[in-house]
Amino acid sequence: MPASSQSFVFALLFLFAGVPQALAVGEAAESPSGPSIVSTNEVDAIRELAEGYGDARVVELDNGDPAIVGDINGTAYQLFFLECEDGKDCGALNFYAIWDVPTVSVGALNVWNRTAPFNKAYLTEENRPVIEMNLPAEGGFVREQLDYIFSQWTIALAEFSRDVIAEAP
Repeated sequence: MPASSQSFVFALLFLFAGVPQALAVGEAAESPSGPSIVSTNEVDAIRELAEGYGDARVVELDNGDPAIVGDINGTAYQLFFLECEDGKDCGALNFYAIWDVPTVSVGALNVWNRTAPFNKAYLTEENRPVIEMNLPAEGGFVREQLDYIFSQWTIALAEFSRDVIAEAP
């Protein structure tokens, strides 16, 4: 390696020697021990975050998996914990909302799907509009990231109600 390249490499090593590893890979450091991680086993902690956006309560589904049933600004939603082993160690979260409006057009849903990249919208077999947001949960979530996800879900519910549901004949 030429001397100038070696100097550059050593300068970079010196520059980043005092930077915590989390910052070096683009993550925010919350404390000396690292960011606060929320796992899917911490259902009450996830419910507490959800309560920052509206009503939320934990329920147990018939299969033993947890779910959160909530309401954000008058819109009911469910947060399903998927791919669980005996109601624990769930591998994914599924935000889900359904409306009792059987007149939404497929065209309106197609427009929504083209412009809302983190959500998907569709009609059920009974012609009821649904939006979902699925998230892999392996390794858990940084608390601030999960809070941001709830804020994005809140925006999605409001925009879907305004742009799709309110426009239905």
